[in-house]
Amino acid sequence: MFVCFSMAGSQPPMSSNPVFPLVPAAIPATCRESGSLLTTEFSNTNLFVSYDDSRRIQRIKKMFDEAQLSVSAYDTAWMAMVPTPTSSMEDSPFFPQCARWILDNQLSDGSWGLPLPRRDPSLIKDALSSTLACILALQRWGLGEQQVTKGIRFLDFNSASLKDQKQHVPIGFDIIFPGMIDYAKDLGLNLPFKSTDVDAMLAKRNVELTSSGFGRNAEGRRAYLAYVSEGIQHSQDWDMVMKYQRQNGSLFNSPSTTAVAFSHIQDPDCLRYLYAVLDKFENAAPAIYPLDIRSRLSVIDTLDSLGVARHFTNEIKMLLDKTYQCWLQGDEDIFLDTTTCAMAFRLLRVYGYDVSSVSEDCFFNSLEGYLKDKTAVLELHKASQIIYREEPILEEISSWTMKFLKQEFCNGSIYVDQPGESISTKLSFQVHDALSYPYHVDLERLGHRRSIHHYSDIDSTWTLKTYWWIIENKLDKLSFARQKLGYCYFSAAATLYAPELSDARFSWAKNGVLTTVVDDFFDVGGSMEELVNLVQLLEKYVTFHYFVLTAAYHSSSLYAVST
Repeated sequence: MFVCFSMAGSQPPMSSNPVFPLVPAAIPATCRESGSLLTTEFSNTNLFVSYDDSRRIQRIKKMFDEAQLSVSAYDTAWMAMVPTPTSSMEDSPFFPQCARWILDNQLSDGSWGLPLPRRDPSLIKDALSSTLACILALQRWGLGEQQVTKGIRFLDFNSASLKDQKQHVPIGFDIIFPGMIDYAKDLGLNLPFKSTDVDAMLAKRNVELTSSGFGRNAEGRRAYLAYVSEGIQHSQDWDMVMKYQRQNGSLFNSPSTTAVAFSHIQDPDCLRYLYAVLDKFENAAPAIYPLDIRSRLSVIDTLDSLGVARHFTNEIKMLLDKTYQCWLQGDEDIFLDTTTCAMAFRLLRVYGYDVSSVSEDCFFNSLEGYLKDKTAVLELHKASQIIYREEPILEEISSWTMKFLKQEFCNGSIYVDQPGESISTKLSFQVHDALSYPYHVDLERLGHRRSIHHYSDIDSTWTLKTYWWIIENKLDKLSFARQKLGYCYFSAAATLYAPELSDARFSWAKNGVLTTVVDDFFDVGGSMEELVNLVQLLEKYVTFHYFVLTAAYHSSSLYAVST
């Protein structure tokens, strides 16, 4: 099975916490840049890795051991709102440790969510959702009056962002946020939103809830309505929701959705999942759990794209072996998540595992299909490039994903921005690369260069070794000579790309630069006298080396005869 998914919850409804961010410090220092020229060069074997690089490698290797997930204030708040399921204790939280976490983790501006230094300006709606959920949790149990007041001030100060079309919209926001406003009224909270804005949000919510006629994607819509149960609550069809329960007891691997379901129907498997979350994270919850397979595959994909995967051969093989076993067993953490399934298929096939693409194309019947998840479509497109003969399903996927991504570019839904300016920047560059450089025509070293550039706005202090050689020999001072470093280097890197051929690439590039300098010197740079002197010098050089090599040959021959 490759793309047959009846349901999925790959993205948390109210959080955008990054998983496994590979920061620039983790990139080996042997990466070098020269102005606009950026590539990577490494020593021939791991034996020559510097001490600092070795420590970075060990730090990255730890990522393979366990997925490090950030906690989500939004999901923690919904777990804090779960009441004790007994008549005598219905006014007390079932998970008081989550309520304590909310009390202890309010940010300086009154919000909850991503730390302020890391918060993207386009994530204000995400912060509003997390903050309102935490306020509801505290108000539900009569806790933290001071924190509630401070949180309401944050809502008031940022209420204009609710109508900002440039803001990133969390999944289900148009249903969940108005639903939380309704719940706030039930708790006696006066929120600082204009009545006209609230009425508009409630009207939009009702339209979403009552819309019909989704045709082919009716199943995807049902999965979506189950996924946003926090915004529906008492009006929810819980029998329909429980059809999406997974083997671990969760709904879509989402703590918030599972917590709301348990609050209403006290399902023991839901409780088992919630206990498992707290056993792992003690007093808080991540946005999605578990995420082991997807996060570790993301690490492999990142290391591959940066050109440093050879330092982690054993770890990658061990992880892919486990992933392959899960694939053969039909693990739901792979096959119920389009993004994970496509990434697993691509990496397994690239690394030589036998995986089949034969299945029905059920993407449009999935949650991601209903949401038109661009990340999932991008992963499907990249997976469809790893194609063998007579695989029509991959040909079909490649065709429609390319059309979809190009259309999104044309209508402005995906745009290439400057690094660091938008939450969608990374996805934009990935889509641009996937469309501009198909797998079968892309050059591996150039792909590494683009990936490094995407991960960091690297400055000119990371300099290509060949460039230093030019500076040291003052070849850059020859005004008559063309500067062909990029051309000379990449003519080698495009064909001699293996790490162990590093010396060959340097030699090729140096000879190319010298040939260009000599050619320009004869064409425009030198006088007749200088040209004659250069020719005579080369003749003497060749003659000298001829005699040296001849003497060495005769000496070795005499030694061989005498022995």
